[in-house]
Amino acid sequence: MMASISAKKHHPNFKVALLDRTFALGRKILVCGAGRCNITNINLQAGVEGHYYGADTSFVRPVFSQFGYADIVEYFEDLGVELYVERKTTVGKLFPITDQAKTITAMLEDELERLGVEVMLNTEVKSIVSNNGSFTIGISNESPITELSSQYVILAAGGMTYPALGSNGSGYNLAEQLGHKLVTPVPSALPLEGKNDLSQELQGIKLEAEVTSIIAGKVVKSRVDDVMFTKYGLSGPAVLNISREVSLRINREQKHDVEIKLNLFPGKSSDDVKDLLSKRWRKRSEQTIEKSLYGLFPNKIAPVILKLININSTKLVKALSADEVEKLVEILSDYRIKISATRGWNEAEFTAGGVDTTELKPNTLESKLHKGLYLCGEILDVDGDVGGFNLSWAWVSGFVSGKLS
Repeated sequence: MMASISAKKHHPNFKVALLDRTFALGRKILVCGAGRCNITNINLQAGVEGHYYGADTSFVRPVFSQFGYADIVEYFEDLGVELYVERKTTVGKLFPITDQAKTITAMLEDELERLGVEVMLNTEVKSIVSNNGSFTIGISNESPITELSSQYVILAAGGMTYPALGSNGSGYNLAEQLGHKLVTPVPSALPLEGKNDLSQELQGIKLEAEVTSIIAGKVVKSRVDDVMFTKYGLSGPAVLNISREVSLRINREQKHDVEIKLNLFPGKSSDDVKDLLSKRWRKRSEQTIEKSLYGLFPNKIAPVILKLININSTKLVKALSADEVEKLVEILSDYRIKISATRGWNEAEFTAGGVDTTELKPNTLESKLHKGLYLCGEILDVDGDVGGFNLSWAWVSGFVSGKLS
C-alpha cells in the first residue's frame, strides 16, 4: 500500500496497479498491536542502530535517511491520523488515538483511491518475467486476463508470518524466479516451547519478569516485560523480544543448546534478592513463608514456588534453613528452562530472513539483477525489534521503493 501510494505521488502520470492475492488490503495491519496498530516507535528518533537485524545497518540506514521517524509521524497526521505515545511502559510505541488498526487501513485505502491507484484484489501473481527493460506479470483471478506488462515492478509480498492473512511466502518464489537468493526465513517474535514445572503449575498467569536467552552457554539477550506461562512453555512480550536468536539457533542452525533464564525480580542479582527477602523477614519473623511473599507478585505464585522446592507454605520464616533460603532465591531469580522448540508461523509476528539484501541497491532498493525491479518490506532480510519497528520498515522501505529512482 505504501509503495503504491509513493509510486503514484512521485510519478503522477504513471498508471499504478496494486495486486493483492487476498480479498482485502492490509489484513495484517489489523492484527498489529493487538488490533490497535503500533505504527512506529519514538526510539527511532535516535537512529536505527540496535533495532534492526539480518541486513547490515549500512543497508538499513540509507533507507531511513530518506524517510525517517518524523516523516512517518507527519505522513500519518497528514492523512488525518492523530498519534500518541503509549506511556504505561518505556518501550516507546506510537498508536492512533482511536486505538483501532482499521483507522490506518481505512485512511491508506482512501489515499489509494484519491490518487487513482488501481487496486486488484483476489489477484495472485504467478510469475514475473524480465524482458529487457519491462516485465511480464502472470496473474490468476476471475477475469480472462492472464498477463500484465509493466516497466516497473515493486515486490512487496511480505514474509511468511500469519499465512492466513496473505503473506504465505509466495513472494520468495517470485524473487527466486528472478534470480535472487534467499537467507533461510525462520519465524521470529514468537512463543517458545520448553516443558517445565513452573509453566505447568502457572498456566495462564502473567507477570513482569526479566527474561534472558542463553545459547551454547553464552548470554545473548535480556528483556524486561510481561511473561505469560503456557502449557507448552512461555509467551508474552518479554519472550517475543528475545526469541529471534533462539529461533535462528533452533530453526535455521538446527541446534538445541538453548535455555531461558527467568528472574522474577528484574534488574536484581541473586544477592540483591536475598537481601530484599531478609529485610522483609526481619520485620515479620513470625510470618509464614507463603504470606511473606505476598505483595511481591500475584498471590497464586507463592504457593506454587514453595511447592516446587518442597518448602511447606505454613513454615515460619524464622525457621527456614540456609539451604531452603538458597533454593528459594534461585527459583525466584535464576530459574532455567531448556527450550526444545519454537511455535510456528501462525503464532510468529515477524519473519527473520528473506531476500539477500546484498543484491539490492541500498539507496533505492532496486534489484542489482534487473533494472526496474524493486523489493521492500518483510520480503527482505530485514526484521526489527518488537514495538513498531517492523511496521516502520514497511512504511519507510515502501516509500523509498516507490520513488522508482
